[in-house]
Parts: sequence; structure tokens; C-alpha cells
Amino acid sequence: MEKSKLTRRNLLACTGGLAGLATLPVNAAGTHERLLITRIDLHRVVVPMKPGTTYDPEVAESSRFDLVPKIIMKVHTDAGIIGIGETGRGEDEAGVRRNADYLRGKHAFDLNLNQLDLPSRAGYAAFEMALYDAVGKALGWPVYKLLGGLAQRKVLVGYWTGRKTPNGIRPVIEKTLAGGFTSIKTKCAQGDPVVQVAEVVAKMAPGVKLIVDPNTRYRSYNDFLPVAKDLDRVGNVLVLEDPFDKLDFNGYRELRRQVKAHVALHLGDPRAMVEAIREQACSVFNTGGNPGMADFVGNCYLAQAAGMSVWHGSGNDLGIVDASYLHSCAASPACTLPSDILSFLREDDLIVDPIEIKNSYAIVSDRPGLGVDLDEEAVRRYAVKS
Repeated sequence: MEKSKLTRRNLLACTGGLAGLATLPVNAAGTHERLLITRIDLHRVVVPMKPGTTYDPEVAESSRFDLVPKIIMKVHTDAGIIGIGETGRGEDEAGVRRNADYLRGKHAFDLNLNQLDLPSRAGYAAFEMALYDAVGKALGWPVYKLLGGLAQRKVLVGYWTGRKTPNGIRPVIEKTLAGGFTSIKTKCAQGDPVVQVAEVVAKMAPGVKLIVDPNTRYRSYNDFLPVAKDLDRVGNVLVLEDPFDKLDFNGYRELRRQVKAHVALHLGDPRAMVEAIREQACSVFNTGGNPGMADFVGNCYLAQAAGMSVWHGSGNDLGIVDASYLHSCAASPACTLPSDILSFLREDDLIVDPIEIKNSYAIVSDRPGLGVDLDEEAVRRYAVKS
């Protein structure tokens, strides 16, 4: 292939990508019926986080993002195969239904799963994971094979918490240690006692690393630098993510020179990633949350070409989304930092068997499709009206 034509999507195709769909096994479902999509069921649900997981009332009021509805979808096919998906929080339901109507009557094997052509972006990732799930089940392949092949058998994950005080972080540390996790991702804002929180973590759990994510809540590089240097002195911070305006590349470049910890930007657009790489604005990426599975894998190869590691961020999702993240990470050799696979923090993950996490690693399923089954009773229990 000519160098000028070696695009990100071509690279995925060269390394496996969706090539397997062109040569189906003789006995594979879909060789004749071609997985005609007969209907798509949509279920609106709200599943709260477990108590004490989000924000510390001594620091800030909780946004209760966990009470924003999600949509669970079931894509039915004429082969009797059902693909399952899960939207992000607060998706445009009208747009999701428009996409569902558009896909009805289409053949899953005729769709470009790498770049779905839908009338709306609403629920894009959910439709993508449901279709990958259906196609994987038809072929007898786990989704990671459709994404390019297995790069890692297990995926490093971490614990998560919202903004905390030094006292509020203590039960979080206890749960982190009890679960065998090696890192905690914590939120903070300008004025929060995040340095004191890091000191408590260092004392109670010397081997646990912190990922500190202010979500650009610091006004500027100059406001954050003293905090960053104090965190550096504590010595247990693995990554500083998005402390101030993401467009301040000069500030991020200077921050990298001033601290030992990794400096990360949370970016999903590959064009923005290329610009950040060119400006030397970060040393690692959080590139999850915005792209779907195929785009995540492509972004990981982009980061790998620049010699950078990544992790998969999340919106504190349920089990179907986490399964899609796990397959995406499994197909991405550059995904070596602790990813946010966090459905265990919800009251229920809405899947029959939870994702297995052992010694801070999530285990990738070899079952066809996403490898998880929808807990129908739990979906009914957490269903809410539009």
C-alpha cells in the first residue's frame, strides 16, 4: 500500500479490521439470511450509583449524573440473533428512535460497522456495539476479533471516585484495596484539598497510584502549577488529566516540563490528537467516551505511532458499554494505562454475569459477540417512563 494512502481505517483493515466479514464460515449464521434487522426494542432505564461513590458533600453537591436516563437496546434479526447495546446518558431519544427506524429492514452484513451511516448521531455507540454483538454472535467470534484481533488478554482498570475530602477518601481507599485495584481516579476542582487527599492515599495505600482529573476546573496553568508541584512531591500521582483549558497547549507543554507525572488530555477526535502530539502538549491520552469502538481502536494506533499510551475513559456506565470498552481495549496494544470500566459501581450492571476483574485487570471474554447477556428482570426493575 502506498504511504500516501495509509489512512487510519486502512491501517485497521491491514491488521485484521473487519476483513473477516468477507469470508464467512460455511455453517455461519448470516451466510443466507444475512442478518436482516427485523425490529429494535428500546428500554429507558435509570440505575443509581452505589452510595458514597460520587461526590463528597463536604466538597461539593453531587450532580447525580447517575440519575440521567440511559437507553438499553435489543436489535432483533431474522436469524434469531439479538445484539444488545447501551446509550450514553441523556441521549436524544427522538434521534435514537429515528436511527432504529432507519436500521429496520437493513442487513447487518451489508452495513459498514467501522463507520455506520445513520441519520442521527444520537446513540451512535449503542447501535455500533449492538451490531458488532449481533455480527460476532453470527460468526462465532468475540468482538475483539472484528476490531483487529486480540492485543491483550486482560485489561488494566482502576477504581474511581468523585471529589473527596481527606476523610471522604478513606472509605474509597478501603474499597480500592479490598477489590485489589492498583489505582484510583479522582475528580477535583480549584480549591479542593486534592493534595491532602493524595497524602492520605500515600499513607493508607502506598502502592496505589492516583489519576487526578479536574475536568478543566482550574482557571489557568498558573493556578494549577503549585498544586501539581505539591502532588509531585507526594509522589503517588500517575497522571494529571485536563486540569485547565484543553486549548492552552503552551500551558500543557510547560506543565510537562515542571512535573514528573504524566500529563494527559481527554480527546476523542483524531485531528485534535494529532495537533496535541505536534504541540507536545501531553504525554498520554484518555481517548474514550466520545468515539465508538472502531474509532477508539484507530485512536489507539494513532497514539502508538507517536509512542504514547492511552486509557479508555467512561461515563460511569453499565455492563453492556463496559463490555464494549473491554473488547476495544483488548484490541488496542497501546491501551496500557488504567481504564475506566466501572459498572461495578452501579447498583446493578444490567448484565447476568458481571465483568470479571481480578487484581486490577478485567478479563476479556472469548464468547461470541460482546460476551455478556442482558438481565431482562433487572432491565424491567430499573425501567422508567419517557
